[in-house]
Amino acid sequence: MEDLVVRDAEVVDGSGEPSYRADVVVDGGRIVSIVKEAAAAGCQRPRAMRELDAEGLVLSPGFIDMHAHSDLALLRDPDHSAKAAQGVTLEVIGQDGLSYAPVDERTLAQVRRAIAGWNGYGEDIDFDWRTVGEYLDRLDRAFEGRGIAVNAAYLIPQGTVRALVMGWEDRPASAEELCRMRELVAQGLAEGAVGLSSGLTYTPGMYADDAELTELCRVVASYGGYYCP
Repeated sequence: MEDLVVRDAEVVDGSGEPSYRADVVVDGGRIVSIVKEAAAAGCQRPRAMRELDAEGLVLSPGFIDMHAHSDLALLRDPDHSAKAAQGVTLEVIGQDGLSYAPVDERTLAQVRRAIAGWNGYGEDIDFDWRTVGEYLDRLDRAFEGRGIAVNAAYLIPQGTVRALVMGWEDRPASAEELCRMRELVAQGLAEGAVGLSSGLTYTPGMYADDAELTELCRVVASYGGYYCP
């Protein structure tokens, strides 16, 4: 017998087609069948170990928040109740070219000050990571070894990468500095990031010229990632 059946839900399946009433059967954490008009006379209704009455409720795929600033909030509340209650099951973080990985001690302190208005300063957070991979691992063990309740996709922040390599200087990157930035972006993508973000109205990312951004985007493209300006 399957694990769960959600009964009599108004299903919006994401296909663009009109919604419909159905029983949705879940087993092993996956949807295994959708029985339309299951309540119709003569229809044999699916059974499961647990049944959830969803009459009058809408059932849909989880929502994707494509621009979230939950980089620290996910560590404060791994259940992420505020977003989960809205149906959000995936957040794209690392936005606007400024976030908390990759960093060193100096850059971390600068970034924490720069975006305290977005996320708070983080006095309650143990910043025990430096690389993108270490930050993603931190999300996976956010609360007593249990990971966060929603999915998170991380964009490498271009402004943070620039600050790590050359500080907050308003000048073009040298060839050596650009090479190092490319290496950091490649490392972050290899460690699990999905792309690169920039915030070209914020320092220090706004100091990058087109050539610098193009070179970093070439690295992103080579990993099949995407650029979020």
